[in-house]
Formats: sequence, C-alpha cells, structure tokens
Amino acid sequence: MLGTLRSEIRKLLTVRSTYLLVGSAIIIVLFYAGFVTGYRINPAQLHDPTFLSQQVRGAVGFVTLFAGIAGLLLLAHEYRHNTIIYTLTLAKNRSSVLLAKIIVVSVFMMLFGLFIMVLSPLATVVGAHLHGLHLVPQTLDYGNLLWRCLFYVWGYGMFALILTALIRNQIGAIVTLLVMPTLAENILSLLLKGNTKYLPFTSLESVVNDRAVGNATPGHSARVALLYIVVGWAVAWYLFLKRDAN
Repeated sequence: MLGTLRSEIRKLLTVRSTYLLVGSAIIIVLFYAGFVTGYRINPAQLHDPTFLSQQVRGAVGFVTLFAGIAGLLLLAHEYRHNTIIYTLTLAKNRSSVLLAKIIVVSVFMMLFGLFIMVLSPLATVVGAHLHGLHLVPQTLDYGNLLWRCLFYVWGYGMFALILTALIRNQIGAIVTLLVMPTLAENILSLLLKGNTKYLPFTSLESVVNDRAVGNATPGHSARVALLYIVVGWAVAWYLFLKRDAN
C-alpha cells in the first residue's frame, strides 16, 4: 500500500498540469483579493468585521475548481494514456489503487484549501495597506470557517474523482465537472424548486456559501453532500473492480 501511495504522489507532482492549475488559482486569488477587494476595496467594507471571513469563503468557492481538475487528472490521465493497465498489473489488488488515489487527492485538496484560506485574507490586508487603508478588527470564527472550507474543497475533489471513475474518459469527466454545478443543476432547480438543496453540487456549495438554498444549514448541506459521496464511491468502487481497465 505504501508503494502505491508513493506512486500516486509522484503521478500528481510530476505532471505540469498540477502546477499550471494550482499556479492559475494562486494568480487569480492574488489579483482578486490583493487588487480588486484589497487595493481597490470599497470604503464601506472597511467597517465590516466579517469582511475577511467572506473573502476566505469566496476565494475557496471560486478557485477550488482548479484543484478539483488537478485531482481529477490523477485518474483521468491514466485512462487517456492507457497507463491504468500497468498500474493495476503492478498493484496487489484494484482496491488499493483506488484507495491510494482517494487518499492522495484528499490530502492534496486539504492542503490546497488551507493555503488559499491563508493567502486570500493576507493578500486583501496587504492590498488595502498599500492603498493606505485599514480594516476594522475582524471577527473570525476559525472553527466554523475551517471545517466549512475544508469540507467544501475535499468534497469537490471527491466529486471530481468519482466522475472520472464512472466516466473513465478525461474530456468527458472534465466537461461533466464543469457542466453539472452550473447548467445541469440550474435546469433541475426549475423543476425541483425548494428541493434544489438536495442536489449534489448545490448542497456542497451551501456548506461554504452563506446564501444557503432552501434555508439549509451548513451542517445539513454537508450531510447531503457526504451521502452523495458515499453512494457515489460505492458505485464507482464496484465498477472499478468489475469493469475492464481500458
């Protein structure tokens, strides 16, 4: 198992796409938090004690897509280049391969989330100071902020990996990941109305977003998203064991 984990870590850290995606996310956060909402901050927001908390949640919600695609590619690259055959041949069993990918993507998403949570408010404060402005003392509920943001980035990574395991095609998985949270769930929301809060990505976004859908609390939304993840992995795991690799 340790050998499989080391192999998956190397696969994640030795491809350019990981660094391009993470680098793009960092540049976006630095520009938006440092310049748009930092250097060019609205004077009225200087007196908002929850402004930095909003910045953290907003940054995490906006750029997690980049990390999700990087995690998705850990499995999608194998199907695209047909290296999954060699991975499964070298492993003792298929379950260890999938478990290793889940662990590596989970750790990667958590570290990414923590980094963005620190970078966003820091860039905002530095940007404001460079403009000679100062925020009022901020109220940061660290525990609440931490679990909501980390659950969101982890859940997003799991959804991305589940889609790849089910679709087994790189382009198809990426397109589905881009379309499901926006177009697909927006259309379904017209039919479900108040029950929109039970959709997978909508429930996940309600964890990190204060504008919850259908009055759902972050805890309720997290439980709904977790149920989707558990069921999704149960199906994906079964198919990964039973279907041909290529």
